[in-house]
Amino acid sequence: MLVATMAILARNGCVCLSNIERIFIRALFCFALSAIVWRTVIALHELINGDVNAFLALPLTVVLPAAAFTYVGLLRDMASQEGALMQLGVLIQLILIIALPSFALLLALGFPVVFLVVELFETKAPQRLRNAVKSRVLT
Repeated sequence: MLVATMAILARNGCVCLSNIERIFIRALFCFALSAIVWRTVIALHELINGDVNAFLALPLTVVLPAAAFTYVGLLRDMASQEGALMQLGVLIQLILIIALPSFALLLALGFPVVFLVVELFETKAPQRLRNAVKSRVLT
């Protein structure tokens, strides 16, 4: 059900997020969907070969981050551009958590780093760089 929802959202462009460019939303949902399918295929392959660990870990390592990705991806417009950048950073972080299981714990503990990077970008980056990035990523 979750994979079908993500496929529909990737195809339709997830109209809820008007702060972030549609092409980025489509790309992120496609990357997340491909990471979910890849991890599921690997878990099933290992299950067929007799190793049940990857299959048993699938709900916590793939389904839960995918549900969080879907929830964050369906959030309404952010009040500020900084909030939209943080939302984009969280989506990318969740894709990495799904795709890189050996680093998932470190990535999950690194969520404050995403917010710190966005805050540093907003306060310390040159105005020209901020405007260039925001004009390409945000609407």
